[in-house]
Amino acid sequence: MTFVRNAWYVASWSRDVQDRPVAETVLGENLVLWRGADGTVRAAEDLCPHRFLPLSKGRVRGDNVQCGYHGLTFSGDGACVDAPTQATPPQGCRIRTYPVHENMGLVWVWTGDPALADVADVYDLPEYHRPGWGVAHGDGLDVEANYLLLCDNLCDPTHVNYVHPSTLGNPDEINAPVTHTDVPWGVVTERLTPDSAPTGFIRAFGNHAGRVDMWQRYLMYAPSVSIIDFGGAAAGTGAFDGGGEGRVQVFSCHFMTPVTETRTIDRWLHVRNFAPDEPAVGERISEQFRIAFAEDKEILQAVQAEEGRHEGRAKTGLDLDASAGLFRLKVNRLIRAEAQANAQAAE
Repeated sequence: MTFVRNAWYVASWSRDVQDRPVAETVLGENLVLWRGADGTVRAAEDLCPHRFLPLSKGRVRGDNVQCGYHGLTFSGDGACVDAPTQATPPQGCRIRTYPVHENMGLVWVWTGDPALADVADVYDLPEYHRPGWGVAHGDGLDVEANYLLLCDNLCDPTHVNYVHPSTLGNPDEINAPVTHTDVPWGVVTERLTPDSAPTGFIRAFGNHAGRVDMWQRYLMYAPSVSIIDFGGAAAGTGAFDGGGEGRVQVFSCHFMTPVTETRTIDRWLHVRNFAPDEPAVGERISEQFRIAFAEDKEILQAVQAEEGRHEGRAKTGLDLDASAGLFRLKVNRLIRAEAQANAQAAE
């Protein structure tokens, strides 16, 4: 499988890991997550080495996870700490464990070399934690498509008018220029639309009836985190400089976890600079996003299906593909670097 393994991926919402084991698949590996009595989330391979029953079919006992077949119990470091009917656990009875970190209401796991796992590398949006900003946690969009197809989509503001005409699209920006920037952590794609009619979203949540200046900034972090910074303000009042009359700003955050080569879960949330203490506003935004993301899902699944049917056939390129192409190049470089490092370590 062609994945970057030395990276943090979202395995679950924190809210979904409570007093029972949870099964998740990340990069083709079946994991079990559980929250111990101490409140800490742990992650391990979802397999009891005795009869191979998934540990997610068992239960949490204190800080440990217990197999639901014969009661073998494993600690967060993978050691078997109890084997009923015998005085000591079988020698060498262990399971693989994974580094875990919680942030932004999400459980992140590291699937690569544990020695390289650094929680400082877990993505964090500063506005998520700041007073005056509202947060709404969304859903997990389950898409039967390769994760890089989702990344392509999230490097591309030009699709919005055609896929999301009722919510995020705007006829005034169809020919607005798109630029992109190569940054150390990925790619930034930007589209500015000055003196424009407001989109349905900006009109609904910013109460803008007149002309506005709007922006879309797609921040793609390798290998699969996307932060879309978008919004608008009254035309000519400084929207592009961080201000603006009636400024509406939203960070739409997407954390895409490859499940297999052709299935991805996009767990999403959003952070807004208005009505921070009104959950109903966050839910209204989520409903708008659910409409848009369902539209994306339909497109991406159709593309994945046709790619399978037309394997090897060359695609026609457009200028608008530049940022997505650059992002794929960067991800492929990471994959090759890992492969080279593994090969050298095996010599």
